[in-house]
Amino acid sequence: MRIGIAGLVAAAAAIPGMSVPATAAMPDGGPAATPASWQLKYSEDFQGREKDLNTDSSPWIRWTGDQPVDTIMDDYGDWWKNDYGPAMQAALNSFATYRKDVQFGKDGWLTASLSARDWDKNGTPERPPTISTEKAKAGNVLKINSPDSYDGALITTTQKLPPEYRLEYRLKTLDFGGERNGSISYDGKENGYTPVAGECKTQFPYAEGIGTKGWNSQITTNPCDWQSVTNGPFGYNAFHLLGIVDFSNPKPANLHFWHYRRKILMDSFAQHPDRIGTGTGGRICDPTTNTYYPIRDSTNNIIDMWINGMPNYKPGKGGITGNSQWFMTTCSGGVAEPVSPSAAAEMVPELMPNSDYVFAVERDKTGYTEEVTGTFLHGGYRTIRFHRDFVVDNVPIWHYNNTPDQYDGSYNGTLVQNGVYNRQEWPDQWPAGSGYPDFPVIGDPYTDAGEGSATIDSIKLYVPKHK
Repeated sequence: MRIGIAGLVAAAAAIPGMSVPATAAMPDGGPAATPASWQLKYSEDFQGREKDLNTDSSPWIRWTGDQPVDTIMDDYGDWWKNDYGPAMQAALNSFATYRKDVQFGKDGWLTASLSARDWDKNGTPERPPTISTEKAKAGNVLKINSPDSYDGALITTTQKLPPEYRLEYRLKTLDFGGERNGSISYDGKENGYTPVAGECKTQFPYAEGIGTKGWNSQITTNPCDWQSVTNGPFGYNAFHLLGIVDFSNPKPANLHFWHYRRKILMDSFAQHPDRIGTGTGGRICDPTTNTYYPIRDSTNNIIDMWINGMPNYKPGKGGITGNSQWFMTTCSGGVAEPVSPSAAAEMVPELMPNSDYVFAVERDKTGYTEEVTGTFLHGGYRTIRFHRDFVVDNVPIWHYNNTPDQYDGSYNGTLVQNGVYNRQEWPDQWPAGSGYPDFPVIGDPYTDAGEGSATIDSIKLYVPKHK
């Protein structure tokens, strides 16, 4: 199923500009948004000295778990203590976490949120991430730089998104794993991770669950005893191309926390060959033939387009809960299916930045639309776009309701943890009378996985035009 990258690069060079407005009508998943549907509220193109951003100029602030999003799987959540026992506190105490938030754009409508670890606890993170403007060939871009698997760097909005909106941006470059010119090893990295002598890049201290493969199930303060993210059965790299979460002011945190907080997501998921092993690694849709092929036969530069459904309210002993994942492709006719992972297409990073990708999410009165426009390894230049109602066949998008009047409590439940050391319950995980804001996430939100850099441009927020 491979297509020669060199041939595609040559063919793409003949496409003037390599990008069209995401408002153009396209064949996949229905017509795209039209200018008549929306009016522009904010637009950030990062051009001009007055728009320069460098998060290095803002101070790091020590974070000790105060004001957590929840008491479940946030970094200092009870879930970890119930499973790992007293040793978990020692693991948490073995390093310090620092965070910073920096507002930017007109009216400060955007926020850069970063997290870094200070291993020797001297008050300075060793390899901190940055978000900053930098000069590019066609003008300034915003660079998200996450040089360490234990850091995090993301872009969100400062205020919650309105009840109906279209949020879009251009992805100019992406270097968070996957192959380049036929190899997963390039520029001294393996799947996007840069080796550091004497260090192990793992999920420390938030593992997949006691008893799972890939680590020795001993709760130690040595990261090398935990599940590796660079290779092995849990090796992968990832980037949130554009997601919507259910809580205010998103900040980087452990990866399992995010599996319980997302409403919808488009992401890049670059599995290491060790993780795929003798299996398929999942599947990818070829949008030209609407047939699937195995991820193992891909470049691992995939785009997943999916919604989060109901969680497992009662996972087994030592397990971790997470929302069900429902993937949309042209092969499924745009229907969200619980086959994970099931990617919609493959990107071609070698074409960037001359060819960019426009990612967009829309919310209207009935549901969410996910959209990407660009040149794909199979299918060439096109828009792939899917709408999904809030509830389909009694499968809801998790926490879709912004306000209580949008939801009647039908999917409420009590989350029950049968931890190795302790059992705990969290009632009313989706009660009547609840409401959950929409906040976007672009970048690397994981503080125990994910490493690389990306550049973005032209972040825009649209709201419905007044009739």
